[in-house]
Amino acid sequence: PIAMVFFPLSMIVCLQNCRYLFALTVFTPLNNYNIMKSAYITVVGNLPVSFDLEQARALGPVIASANANRAMTYDYATVNTETNLQDMLNSANFRGTELLVPEKLFKKYVFFDGVNCLPDFPGLKSYDIDPDKCSPQTLALMLAVYLRQTIVFLVGYDISNPVELTRLKSIALANPDCKFMYLCNPPRTYQ
Repeated sequence: PIAMVFFPLSMIVCLQNCRYLFALTVFTPLNNYNIMKSAYITVVGNLPVSFDLEQARALGPVIASANANRAMTYDYATVNTETNLQDMLNSANFRGTELLVPEKLFKKYVFFDGVNCLPDFPGLKSYDIDPDKCSPQTLALMLAVYLRQTIVFLVGYDISNPVELTRLKSIALANPDCKFMYLCNPPRTYQ
C-alpha cells in the first residue's frame, strides 16, 4: 500500500494490483492517435480471404480473428485459445501485431511482447458472450465496436453459423451509430 502511494508505476505495485496492470496494458496500445484518427476499421473473420488488405489498411486499422488468415499482417488480432496464441507468437506474420486475449489467458502470457488483455466490453453479459468460449471473430467485432469507429467492414466473416449471425445482429442493433458493411464474393450463378 505504501509503494502504491509513492511509486504508482513501479513493477511491485503492478504485480500486486493486477487490475492496474491490465488497465495499463489495454489502454495504451488501443488509444494510439494514429489508429484513432480514421473512421473505418476492418474485421477479418474466420473464413479464408482473397482480398487486398492494403486498401483496408489505408482506410484504418485491421483486426484479425485468431490465425485463420495467417498469410497477411494485421494491426490487432483477437485470440482466446492457448494453442492459437502460441501459434501466433511463433509466426513471423504476427510479429508486429497486438495480440488481444481474455484476462485468464493474459495472466499466463503477461510477459510476452505484443500480448495484451482485451478490454472489458460494456454490455457483455446482456449479449450472453463469454470471452473465453466465444469465437475470435465475435471478439474482433466487439473490439471494433469498442474502438468507436463509425464504419466497420466485415471481410471473411462467417455468418453461416446461426449463433454468429445472431451475435452480429444483436451487436449491430445495440450500436446504431456504427455502420456495418459485409464484404463477400459475388454469388455464384451458373446460367
